[in-house]
Amino acid sequence: MQQTLLAAFMAISISTNISGQELKVLDLGGNLFSIDAKTAELQFIGSAGLLPHFWNAMAMDSQGKMYGAYGRYFAPYTIYEIDPNTGQATFVVQTSFIGVRGMAFGPGDVLYLTNERDAPLIASPVDLHTLDLSTGATSLIGELDAARVQCLDFFNGELFGNDSDRGLIKIDMNTALTTDVNPNSSEPPTLTVSLCFSDSGALFYVDSSLWMIDPQQGTFSLVNPALFLPLWAEAEFIEGPEDPFALWVGGETDGPMSVHLSGAEPNSNVAVAWERGGGVSGPTAIPAGFPCAGTEFNLTSGMQVLTVLNTDLSGAASTPPQFVPAGAKRTVHLQAIDLTNCETSNRILISF
Repeated sequence: MQQTLLAAFMAISISTNISGQELKVLDLGGNLFSIDAKTAELQFIGSAGLLPHFWNAMAMDSQGKMYGAYGRYFAPYTIYEIDPNTGQATFVVQTSFIGVRGMAFGPGDVLYLTNERDAPLIASPVDLHTLDLSTGATSLIGELDAARVQCLDFFNGELFGNDSDRGLIKIDMNTALTTDVNPNSSEPPTLTVSLCFSDSGALFYVDSSLWMIDPQQGTFSLVNPALFLPLWAEAEFIEGPEDPFALWVGGETDGPMSVHLSGAEPNSNVAVAWERGGGVSGPTAIPAGFPCAGTEFNLTSGMQVLTVLNTDLSGAASTPPQFVPAGAKRTVHLQAIDLTNCETSNRILISF
């Protein structure tokens, strides 16, 4: 029999060390924003400017340096370094590409990018290249068998992208051949233009909303639909200085699903709560007299405990796959709390 979340907290000893996390994204006009990975709240940082051209694609190397691609129709793109604290742009190198759509730094800080060869024509072939930022030298890897790759990011040595027709794909960085992660899942309901992995493997997507994507099954969960700018210039998410405490689900309703989390404290107990109702809910503060008193959930006071998980040495945990009825789609919210430091994860709406 399920118990209330507050009752579950009573049995667990906890402390109160809370950390923050942000993502950074560039819009079409060169305006840099931070996005709260938990709530999707936007904050303007500054502008790279350089209008009337527009910005496409952004990536960050292992040293934390951010780079953006800037150009216009039928004209070569220029790569600029972007100050993550002010948004100011500094010239790096001129390219010969006229259709840059996605960039990502791979192993050894090699910069990979996709280029629509005949941009802005819709049927343009898409090529995968590497670019040396110090010399401007490029190397063609191959033509992608994908219609329109909007964004790129690496995780554990694998290159991922988003194809407008197929959704999440893996790209062979030696041949440019692609693999559809899930043929049954194309993408979130609107055009997805940005993605970013956290250090622990949580995959964030952004369009006019913020999403979590399961990188193994390609299914998505809505974090928050409230982002006010839908045109993010097909830019990349840039993770902040700390790994986010992130929650997402893998699998499909009317079938087996699992809950996944990362970025929690190692060897910690994490309570996962749920509620039914697809609309806005919360916040609900844990009342005085309970552990983590004052901590706010973005769920209602009627939330219930789904499970309590123990994280591994990396701060990750997953539930075994369980059947979830079709009625849970767009009606069930989930959120977690780390019972070592009282930090809460993002809230998600089961969306697939």
